[in-house]
Parts: sequence; structure tokens; C-alpha cells
Amino acid sequence: MRSMAAMLVPIFLMLSTMLLIASAPVASAAAAAGVPPASAPWVQITNINDFFYRQVANFSLLIRALVFREYLDLVQVVSGSVQAAGAGNNYSLQLRAADRSGAVGVYRTVVWGVPRSRDWTWKVVSFQRVAET
Repeated sequence: MRSMAAMLVPIFLMLSTMLLIASAPVASAAAAAGVPPASAPWVQITNINDFFYRQVANFSLLIRALVFREYLDLVQVVSGSVQAAGAGNNYSLQLRAADRSGAVGVYRTVVWGVPRSRDWTWKVVSFQRVAET
């Protein structure tokens, strides 16, 4: 039977890596997360109300909740841009989200992923509060 400490080490290492990724600047966080370097310029997203971008934003909020226990509900994806990076894309989204008290803030997140693929793990590269509304 393994000791409790031995069982917690893998969990601690995973959470430490997630905290490093979530709190580091975009460039170094991308490298730490194993995200490929960008291979194209940022392009403005014209159909920001597409459900796909809500899914990307909700994924970012879910990871934020798992790492920091900060629970936010998506109110709106305000704007965004996309950039090719390796096999996938970087998605930079500005979103409005409400905390448990109902206070709404504006956040910027960058998420890397490969749409419609189960072979690649999506990654939150950065997440930060921009302003209160």
C-alpha cells in the first residue's frame, strides 16, 4: 500500500505546473505548456458570437476554477483574435464573466487548441482580469 504522501506527489506536480502556466506571461507560459510557437499574425474574429468561441471561453473559466477555486460564469465573449500555432491555434478572447456575488469583470484569456481533435490537449496559456464593468 502506497503512503498518502506518495499518492499526492503526482497531484502536486500537476497542480504546480498548472499554476505556473496560469500565472506566467504569455510567451513563457506558452513554452512551459508545450504550446508550439506562433506561425502567423493575429487575425480578428469576425463571428465572435459563434458557439465555438463560447466553448473556448468556458474552457478557460473551467480551468481557472480548477486551479484557483475562483468560480466565474461566462456572460459574454466580447471580442477575440486567432493565430496559427503549430498544429492548432491560439485564441485570444476578451470576455465578461460574473463572480458568485454577481459582480461582472472583463477578462482576457489566451487558449491554445486544435478544433475538432481528440488527439491534442487544449491549454490555457494566460488568463487575467482587465477591468470591472
